[in-house]
Amino acid sequence: MKIKLNQLDILLEVAAQGSIGKAAKALHLTQPAISKTIQEMEAEIGMPILQRSSRGVTLNEYGQVLLRHARDIDRSLHQARDEIDNLLGKAMRQLRVGFTSAASYGPFTNTLIQFQARYPGVKLIVMEGRPQQIYDALENQRLDIAVITTASNAVQNGMYYETLYALSNTVIAGNKHPVTHTTSLKNLMNYPWLDWDEPGEHSILGQVFRRYNLPLPQNIIHCSSPWIMARMMEQTDAVSMWTSVRLRFPGYSTNLRPLVLREVLPASSICILCPNIARLSTAGNTFMEMLRINTRDWLQDSDALEMVVRV
Repeated sequence: MKIKLNQLDILLEVAAQGSIGKAAKALHLTQPAISKTIQEMEAEIGMPILQRSSRGVTLNEYGQVLLRHARDIDRSLHQARDEIDNLLGKAMRQLRVGFTSAASYGPFTNTLIQFQARYPGVKLIVMEGRPQQIYDALENQRLDIAVITTASNAVQNGMYYETLYALSNTVIAGNKHPVTHTTSLKNLMNYPWLDWDEPGEHSILGQVFRRYNLPLPQNIIHCSSPWIMARMMEQTDAVSMWTSVRLRFPGYSTNLRPLVLREVLPASSICILCPNIARLSTAGNTFMEMLRINTRDWLQDSDALEMVVRV
């Protein structure tokens, strides 16, 4: 019998979710791809392995046999990975984590603190950057995992991604900005704009203006430093698009304020990224699981409810 490891991974997820649709979402695959894999396994053993009902799918007696052995294989592979990590000195020695500044608010920083306290022997290397810089560092193996802000779920080069939550966006200005009433993007086009990224497909400002069929403002300054942006908005009529968490950072809310727009701005997703989840070290998997737990707890706080949006 020739069944591949990726087929067993899919079997494990289908059994855990009780649904082909939920398994597809968890594995970032399509439902037809999941169904095809199940059919290939059934063809290999010559028997059906699923029972379908209005409530989802369950494994029949043949599927349960496969599931039991799949779990044994999965445990063995995890043990093998840990042993290899130890041989390579990677298991709990070093972890390189990238992040964007908006993603650092709340559960991410708490996870760093808890991880360091629990595993003081692990050397933590933490790098802040813009999304494209983080992508490049992951591709070039300068980072193990990252937590980034992205305006969409499009992730480059087939990297593993997992959305933790989404933040609302708003246009920010200094307290002395002349616009004090509800306005529109069109009415703000003649003011200087501060954009996080260089012009191109990764610019959230470009995405928003294309969404409403508007040309980009003529005066755009591209700056990746929120501190410099804040100082410029305090002293000029410049405006910028920020996620909802940024005014929570110390020193920003005193002299800055959100403008009320007629347009609905797209949300920004906070995602975990890594080049290959199957090859992530023990330290990386541990950090990721701690981050999931901290995120789940944080999302119950009133602080988070004011900023997080449903997407």
